[in-house]
Amino acid sequence: MLLVGSLLAGCASGGGFTAMGATLLSPWRAPDPAERAAALPYASLAVDTQGNRGLLVMAYQAGENGRDTFWQAADFATLQLRDGRPVATDGFEATLLGSWLVPLAPPYRYRLHAHWQDRDGREHRDVAMARLECDGPRPVELPLMRKPLERCVERLRWQGGERGTNVLWRDPDTGRLWAGEISLWPDGQRLAWRVARPWTRQPAPAPGS
Repeated sequence: MLLVGSLLAGCASGGGFTAMGATLLSPWRAPDPAERAAALPYASLAVDTQGNRGLLVMAYQAGENGRDTFWQAADFATLQLRDGRPVATDGFEATLLGSWLVPLAPPYRYRLHAHWQDRDGREHRDVAMARLECDGPRPVELPLMRKPLERCVERLRWQGGERGTNVLWRDPDTGRLWAGEISLWPDGQRLAWRVARPWTRQPAPAPGS
């Protein structure tokens, strides 16, 4: 179950900022995402959606080996990543309720499921056949570092008839995504993100701990 909605609801009391949100206010207004990220000690993402740019800070990490990460903006807009890929949003104009992959011939062929809610509150679902084509690794500029990444083009054929193309940059050793530009659903909202200040995955808890 995706936790973005409950995370967003619990971020503030009486409309005020959390301690992290208050800390974000000053660097949020800096013009450059790298400058904002450098001013904060937290793991962060530089995000651009429909011309709106911002810095999101990690609020929570969960799942096996910390594969699920939850990110929050100063205005409490929230993004969930799984293995570095956006899988849910809240506080945006429309809402990605869930997105998940079903492997067919991993890692290059899979089904991509999307469940979203439009600005009028109507829910939609679709499934795409996905094919991934990756180039060899090359250095990529991120807000606070350069890192060798594979540039991958994801080609989608949705059951509803739409076709789409996304671009992903992934670690050649782990497959974790460090950046991307995707449509969150068929012919839908575009979202671009880059890891600004990186984080480490948490090890899975020991049984009985």
